[in-house]
Amino acid sequence: MSDLRQAAYTTPRPDVFAMVPAEATMVLDVGCSNGALGASLRSAVPGRRVMGIEGDAALFQEAVVRLDEVIRTDLNDFDWTAAFAEATFDCIIFADVLEHLIDPPRHLKAAQHRLRPGGCIVVSLPNVRHVSALYSIFVRGTFPQRERGIFDRTHLRWFTLGDARRLLAAADLTVEEVSYSLRVGDRGDGIVNKVARKLLEPIQTFGPVREFLTYQSCIRAVKA
Repeated sequence: MSDLRQAAYTTPRPDVFAMVPAEATMVLDVGCSNGALGASLRSAVPGRRVMGIEGDAALFQEAVVRLDEVIRTDLNDFDWTAAFAEATFDCIIFADVLEHLIDPPRHLKAAQHRLRPGGCIVVSLPNVRHVSALYSIFVRGTFPQRERGIFDRTHLRWFTLGDARRLLAAADLTVEEVSYSLRVGDRGDGIVNKVARKLLEPIQTFGPVREFLTYQSCIRAVKA
């Protein structure tokens, strides 16, 4: 894994962390990477258990020492009925995962059978309607292949904010809360993005800001 890719996919993800209910004591992180997010969730609530699923061998080795239990498997072949000895969860996380899968609805529907009453699913998805994607496609005339972000070369599917909601609705999930990660360019660092976020966050739900400057959305949903 390149340094750029590793830096993008091995963070504690505060946006996802904020969506996990404080009362959730059993959490499953699907595509848990190196376990950074799960480790922060474990340390935040005494007695909370976090389990994970990861396909990458190197990331799995890091995650297994940070989380309570980790299964190494290709998620496209994952059997939800046989894993974790039929454990149930208060929250199941799909952070930057569904866009890499052949059949995202199958996993969302199967995950619901592992939710406890009142449990939730937290999903994070990049927004292909972001202004940087419009610039690449309509101005530069190219659909890039990159190590990270909207144009990650390993993506199999792409979603707008509306597509993300429709995906969840098709899986019989009701959206409970949404957060928007605003960004002017493709890279999240730099003074321009920091200033832009500070100025735009108060109006982040305003249509053009939400639709074209949201780089990534994070959604919490419950059974319909």
